Amino acid sequence: MYIGHYKSVNASKEFYSCVRDQLDFPTQAVLDGERYLLLATHFAATKSQKDNINSRASQLGIKTDVKVD
Repeated sequence: MYIGHYKSVNASKEFYSCVRDQLDFPTQAVLDGERYLLLATHFAATKSQKDNINSRASQLGIKTDVKVD
């Protein structure tokens, strides 16, 4: 399972994408009118690792499980 980490081009915003089985993340995404670039992809081998990534992101106020096309 892979999770994409996106950062805004114009502001200090970021988000984590929904889980994907392959590394086929788009390098750019638009969310709420903001343009984002793919910063990194994280490999979550187990459900608990995925939950830990999402839990920590939520604690920091970062959106998680965002669908990107």
